[in-house]
Amino acid sequence: MTLINSTGRLRGGLLITLTLLTGCVSEKPVSTVQAPPFVFRSLKLEQKTKQGLMDWSLNSPEARYELTRRLVRARQPDGVLYRNGKPSFSVKSDLALVVNDGEQILLEGDVRLQQLKGSRLLIQGDRLRWRPQQGILLIEQRPRATDKESRISATEAQLLQTTNDLTLKGVVKLERWSKDSDPSNPDTTLRTGPAEWNLDTGLLNAEGPVLAQRRDREGTVLEQLEGKTIQGNTRVGDLKVMAPVIVRMPRQKGVLTAQDTTWNFRTQIVRSDQPFEAELDRTRIFGNAFQAELQDSTVVIKGDCRIEQPGEVLNAPTCSWNWRTEEVLADGKVQSQVRFPSDQSVDQSPRPRKSAPVEF
Repeated sequence: MTLINSTGRLRGGLLITLTLLTGCVSEKPVSTVQAPPFVFRSLKLEQKTKQGLMDWSLNSPEARYELTRRLVRARQPDGVLYRNGKPSFSVKSDLALVVNDGEQILLEGDVRLQQLKGSRLLIQGDRLRWRPQQGILLIEQRPRATDKESRISATEAQLLQTTNDLTLKGVVKLERWSKDSDPSNPDTTLRTGPAEWNLDTGLLNAEGPVLAQRRDREGTVLEQLEGKTIQGNTRVGDLKVMAPVIVRMPRQKGVLTAQDTTWNFRTQIVRSDQPFEAELDRTRIFGNAFQAELQDSTVVIKGDCRIEQPGEVLNAPTCSWNWRTEEVLADGKVQSQVRFPSDQSVDQSPRPRKSAPVEF
């Protein structure tokens, strides 16, 4: 056997460095024998931009090269994606197929893209199709991205290397858990249609329908938010849900109907500066703006608060409503207060028009 060290530059500026392990030469006529693949003890592929900056690199401890098909089969590939000449993502998988001297690279098995800066997001999947010349990485099987407190998944995911834009296709699911919670049992879940997400800025745009739920540790839905589409920023935590927006409190049979509404999934605060209407059993509340703190089950109504109960109507500049205790507190200009305790004699049986939460 013979060891051969070789370095060569293929088309497109791709640099290949390898250590070749060859077998004995056959005495049979060349025309009757199919050429065996070359076996490399090590393989290193590098690609630079037109400006001479590093674009990507890929290493493997063992590879086979089929000369006639221009196909490399590599084991345990390990690489780096660069952006503006600086490392951006590390890349790992179980297997790699390098087609047409680097025109396309197929990664299979436990595929991992680890962000090296920022939130250090980990993108995973079972199959990744990589087109280095275009800087496009398409995860075709079970794509998911995880950080310390959240996980997002889709049917397919495509990462654009030059901009860090992540395109999520199919049904998109965002799961989030608090620091003390188990990641396998997230307390907040959001479902949308296809979405565009920039990993650097956090900007997120998602098609509908939008369905968000907050649950307790037993999995019971506490609040449910429904809307049309989403625009927001995951870094800040603000997601603006476009009208019509409906917030449901299934345990209390409460419903809040609003226009465009902002939900901060970090603080669990829902707010809107547009008119809304809320209803809980026999109490109806109207206002020009609101801010709801989901963890406290309380909503503060600002601007022309109007409360209606059978035989009673109250108008106040500001009021608050606790949908768990079913209590309403109204403040007037002279700091006078009117308190409406929950009516224990009210029939608590479910009403047909109140829809149940949608289960994932």
